[in-house]
Amino acid sequence: MIFQLFPQVIVNIFGGGGDLYMEFAVKSFRIYLSLMTITCLVKMHAIFFQSIGKSVRSVMASLVRDILCFTPAALILPSIMENRNPGQGINGILIAAPFSDVVAIIVIVILVVSFFKELEKEKSEIHEFTAETDSVIKPSVPGVIITIAREHGSGGKQIGKMVAESLGIPFYYKEMTALAAQESGLDKEFISTLNTNSPSVLHELYLSTNVVQQAVVAQEQIIRKIADQGTCVIVGRAADYVLRDYENVVRVFIHGPKEFRVNKIMEMYGDSHEDALANVKHSDHARSAYYRSITGQNWTDPHNYDLCIDASCGREKCVEIIMNYQKTLTNTHL
Repeated sequence: MIFQLFPQVIVNIFGGGGDLYMEFAVKSFRIYLSLMTITCLVKMHAIFFQSIGKSVRSVMASLVRDILCFTPAALILPSIMENRNPGQGINGILIAAPFSDVVAIIVIVILVVSFFKELEKEKSEIHEFTAETDSVIKPSVPGVIITIAREHGSGGKQIGKMVAESLGIPFYYKEMTALAAQESGLDKEFISTLNTNSPSVLHELYLSTNVVQQAVVAQEQIIRKIADQGTCVIVGRAADYVLRDYENVVRVFIHGPKEFRVNKIMEMYGDSHEDALANVKHSDHARSAYYRSITGQNWTDPHNYDLCIDASCGREKCVEIIMNYQKTLTNTHL
């Protein structure tokens, strides 16, 4: 409003000139900066997409106004206007800015709408999954507690579930999300993606925030309550470290060759090789940062675990190894 109503005041701050100078300066302010509020919105959304790790959308939002729209418009519009009305070509440069703002905000709206549609889809999938799981701690009996940490694409979750079913004991994975949400009052979708949704290069900063730490504490409390009930299988969430003072805990790490895991991701989700490789790298990096934030230790260090199993030997073989070790540990204590 200041630029539109009082452009002379702003211009005079930087010096004066003749009538023609002032006329052109005022005209420039009113046309060139007419939609600068939209420019700010475009910049804001570029930062927003960057902060949540949506790099492609962030790049598009950053480039659409200044590079993809303004530069071509500043080259083309003056020629068009000069051909139609000689002497008015200079107006084409001034109009290029609001024109670019309009195009940019349309693109931003499309990016934001598509993002929230994807977000709603992810939420519905999480709701469907959590709706099928009991958000209560299942009763159990004294016995060995099996914690499973796993590299992305190794099938650690499925292996843990198979072990629990074979032993007839409770299995905890997504169930901990709902339980921790009840404990902390935080949104369960937020807690569910706690160790995967931080920006690619800012995991440590993200994990140090108060709200994340509140969620981490809630998860640790739930893991201990689950362990207090007795024998079970717990997948992820640094449960091996959280239960470090508990007896009868088998700490398992499921890993595998990168190409093996990439192929598994391609099979499960239909990703391309490039997308699967990127997902493996991002997820492993996020889990490593999460583990280091909580424990101060290296996630892949074999000294943190009782069993390190190469998933490429097959899920059934992994289950067999874990169950044999569990039986050995049980017989030793008996």
